[in-house]
Amino acid sequence: MMTRDELAQLSSDERSAWLDSLSDDEDLVASTPPGYRYTLVVLSEAKRALLSDLPSEHRLKILEHLDRRTDTFTAEAIAQIEPMCDEAHEIFQEAQKLGASKALDVFARWEVFNAFVALNPTLLTAIKMSGGREHQSGRHKLKGK
Repeated sequence: MMTRDELAQLSSDERSAWLDSLSDDEDLVASTPPGYRYTLVVLSEAKRALLSDLPSEHRLKILEHLDRRTDTFTAEAIAQIEPMCDEAHEIFQEAQKLGASKALDVFARWEVFNAFVALNPTLLTAIKMSGGREHQSGRHKLKGK
């Protein structure tokens, strides 16, 4: 899998050829803006947190956070997202060590998000289910993300 840094070094023609070589699912991920990719990762982590023994006020805050994301993804798509697995949670925690903003950038990177999708295919399902939303308005050229 090509990394963000490798993609940045491609010429316009090479990038076009690479985009043309993507499968439908890869193309869909490439067409999804970085902010939406990291939002899906955070939603999966939030669902993981709901599995733990939380005080009711924390549980409510997480549920309210999930509800606020319906401006980006359909409620049905959010419902399909499974909680983050242990391996994905390890990646999540390592990225968090960089600070919140940098961690979000890491989650949105092409190669990192694809690792999350490999561990939790419901992230891709959520993208497909929200395909009518504005974030599926054409190819995203992976500019630096």
